[in-house]
Amino acid sequence: MSIARNRITAEFHRIKEMGFVRAHRSHNTGIGKTFEDLLGVDENNHKNPDFEGFEVKSQRYLTGSKITLFTKSPTHPPGVNTLLRDSYGTPDAKFPQMKVLHTSCFSNKFNRHSSGYGFKLSLNRTDARLELMVQQLQSGRLMPETVYWSFDDLETSVLSKLGSLFVVYAETKKIRNKEHFHFVRATVFLDFQFVAFLNLIESGAVMFDIRIGAYKTKNRKSFGKPHDHGSGFRVNRTLLPALYRETFEVE
Repeated sequence: MSIARNRITAEFHRIKEMGFVRAHRSHNTGIGKTFEDLLGVDENNHKNPDFEGFEVKSQRYLTGSKITLFTKSPTHPPGVNTLLRDSYGTPDAKFPQMKVLHTSCFSNKFNRHSSGYGFKLSLNRTDARLELMVQQLQSGRLMPETVYWSFDDLETSVLSKLGSLFVVYAETKKIRNKEHFHFVRATVFLDFQFVAFLNLIESGAVMFDIRIGAYKTKNRKSFGKPHDHGSGFRVNRTLLPALYRETFEVE
């Protein structure tokens, strides 16, 4: 790992010396796309790390936003996205005949969704699974469906993707009305601790974003079918050191 760490650190210094670089894509994904292009990483949605065993994530400098750790639909039941969307979703703004489900929840309390339901994570250590609880808000009645991730599935997903993490921060400015990034600082995180992740979930510090929509391209077989837009686990970046055995800064 020391060779990979030295290589990604050297690549960061090379990119940092370039100064402000025009964004390769607009909006929120522009910073990650720009850095990965400069790093020579092919754009991908697969579950493997990005560079030399490191997952690479980028943020605007001094932002307070959360970092998405990884995306993972529940293990059980089969077709869970269809179940959640059809049972607890609300009509899409553009295609009201379709339902969508966009909400964020934690483990410390039920949230409140416009559908009239609340969602909450619940750590079931006895059965070694993380459960997604759904409550009818008006009556307080829990919905009967058992929706969960097994600890084994979660651990496999997170370790295959986030065993080692490289987080890059960039200053931004507009040049001739185009956003530019200067990558100024990075943090290396080594040896992800799954038990620490479970403890953070239990404390209410980890957020699960549900982003289940529908395919909206007409005249295609997928039209109207559920589309997971990246339902995933997110955490404030200040808590990342608690998830790793070793952390160090790169200036």
